[in-house]
Amino acid sequence: MPATVSVIVPTRDRPGSLADALRSIALQASDGLDGIEIVVVNDGGGDIAAALPLGVPGVTVRLLSHARARGQAAARNAGLEVATGRYVAFLDDDDLYLPGHLARALSALEVSGADVIYADCVLTDGRCPPGRMPEVSPYRYDFAYDPGMLAVANFVPTSAVVCRNPAVHGPASWFRFDPELPVLVDWSLWLRLIHDRGWCFERCPEPGVVFHRAPDDVCVTGRTDAHLDELGRYEDAYRTVIARWPVTPGSRVARFRSLFLETFQIAQTLLATGQRLVPFAYEGALRVLYDGFTNRLDEALVPSRTEAVLSGTTITAPLP
Repeated sequence: MPATVSVIVPTRDRPGSLADALRSIALQASDGLDGIEIVVVNDGGGDIAAALPLGVPGVTVRLLSHARARGQAAARNAGLEVATGRYVAFLDDDDLYLPGHLARALSALEVSGADVIYADCVLTDGRCPPGRMPEVSPYRYDFAYDPGMLAVANFVPTSAVVCRNPAVHGPASWFRFDPELPVLVDWSLWLRLIHDRGWCFERCPEPGVVFHRAPDDVCVTGRTDAHLDELGRYEDAYRTVIARWPVTPGSRVARFRSLFLETFQIAQTLLATGQRLVPFAYEGALRVLYDGFTNRLDEALVPSRTEAVLSGTTITAPLP
């Protein structure tokens, strides 16, 4: 029988965090949600059999394995090709669903008629057990939907998304992540769904996902060369994506895209001069850009506020 929702989980050599992620999906069945299909895609990693939550009522598990690593975009695409659910969700192997997330998202899809629901994400740099809210969570992805701002930068993490599965109505090769992009593959897909397919996105304003950010992520430690290379990769991918979706020169979206590119330059200058970026630097800069775009902050103040947030010279409240 087709599943109600298929959750696609790409993974590679993180069996501990994978087991927690899968457990958080299986716990969704305790909310009365039946017909959960978990599609785990082992992208060239070691054996993960011990991490699979087998024998959970209402939950089936499918395992796909790649002989060599092909990247997260290709892994998610492999999961999409076999997903049988009327709805599709995603979860990275180091993130967690919070209790009730899938049930709330599916209800919102039915009531709203939207094609995509994204939940709020709680960010933390420490691990927490499945089914628990992090005790300290100063940052969140809790941005109201604004199509203009989404054309500037991505505020919809993949793990937050639950959407309709177009494959239940026929071939849907257009519903795929771009394996040619090294990063920003989710943002590229969201823009394609909106602009090419007319899909409607809506936010479910309740925490549904725990988004883990490891302390040694890019821009937190002192490996300057590696961080500059990583920022360069992101900037190149960003320029590729915005070139695919051009906007009117001088428009608000165009101006804020330029401000986002300035963010890369500010970060690169800080790192090149021996400074470190603060933890959750991207999230802090994104909050500034979002506030500027939505008129919560004067547009002229965005560059200076961004530099202050990235360097930690000004402490700003990350939540409204």
